[in-house]
Amino acid sequence: MARGATNALGLDIGGNAIKAVQLHKGREGLRVVGIPASVPTPASGVAGGVVVDGEAIADALAEMVRTHGFTTKDVIASVGGSTSVTVRVASMPQMSGRELRDAMDYELDRQVPFPIDQVIYDYQVIDFAAGDEAGEMNVLLAAAQEDMVNAHVAAITDAHLQPIHIDVEPLALSRALVNVSTNGYNEQTVAIAHIGATQTEISVIRQGLLAFVRAIPTAGESLTAAIRQEITADDTQAEQAKRQFADARQLSGPAPGESEEAHRTREAIQQVISEPLFEVITELGRTLDFYRRQHPGEDVALVLLSGGSAVIPGLAELVGTETGVKAEVANPYQYLIYDTESVSEAYLRDIGPATTIAAGLAMRDMLPE
Repeated sequence: MARGATNALGLDIGGNAIKAVQLHKGREGLRVVGIPASVPTPASGVAGGVVVDGEAIADALAEMVRTHGFTTKDVIASVGGSTSVTVRVASMPQMSGRELRDAMDYELDRQVPFPIDQVIYDYQVIDFAAGDEAGEMNVLLAAAQEDMVNAHVAAITDAHLQPIHIDVEPLALSRALVNVSTNGYNEQTVAIAHIGATQTEISVIRQGLLAFVRAIPTAGESLTAAIRQEITADDTQAEQAKRQFADARQLSGPAPGESEEAHRTREAIQQVISEPLFEVITELGRTLDFYRRQHPGEDVALVLLSGGSAVIPGLAELVGTETGVKAEVANPYQYLIYDTESVSEAYLRDIGPATTIAAGLAMRDMLPE
């Protein structure tokens, strides 16, 4: 698919959910086609970010396309998972050609935790330093295990879809929340904390360019595990309880219309998830502090929260209080056009954080360089 393509389905196959967003680029802008989807991943379909039951995933994809009104077969998918994918921004002296290729081979050997002969990788110079750091450049390196990529491609193909690109999550997040925005984020330094199922991915975007990436292993599943350990041993009930009752606000009493029993459950769940939740926030704060030390005088203007757990009530306010940086819950659809008769604003607002990566994938060939 060439730059300027007008139709694409962004596909984010996760361990807990499969997310998909179709976009069409027209004269008026980027339009949502069909209904953005977040459907449960078939049991044992994905492990550690790797598709292990391709037939089940293919069936789920085909059903999702049918029921959500997607019309294109052209798919841009992401790969993720700390054990199978590495994304790094490396600072190095300015170079090009063979010298840069040799340097990246060395960087690959140093950064990637799996056998180099089993890797598919790419790199791109993203910016050049100025001032005291003149003569240096930042290079984005992305590497994934070949078997993982092949398994993703096979499942997509078996669903009678056409994989066009395989992309990495930090770039998709940047597109969906910063590069497409109309509120000046491209001219600021913005952090994105994507709280996925098995890891939280923290990206720093400086003037529209990916400047720093870090992943931490505490994420949505950590919250579910805490509930499972302390409140209910049933996996399904623990996940449902997190979605219904997880709360980061100060609870002074039942909410309007909430029973005393539901309020007590909310308080109990708030207590058991507080440790992993504060671990995420603490590591986010440490990441921002590290970035500031590396870039003195540069202000991080905003933290955007995405991923399924970003919708926990009060989380953005808590992040802002603890880090000292204003935080907001991500909504990629605020920059897109959609038919309110087909999909409601409330639905898009609720599903927005979970489908941010999928939206950014669909934008891959629709935004200017």
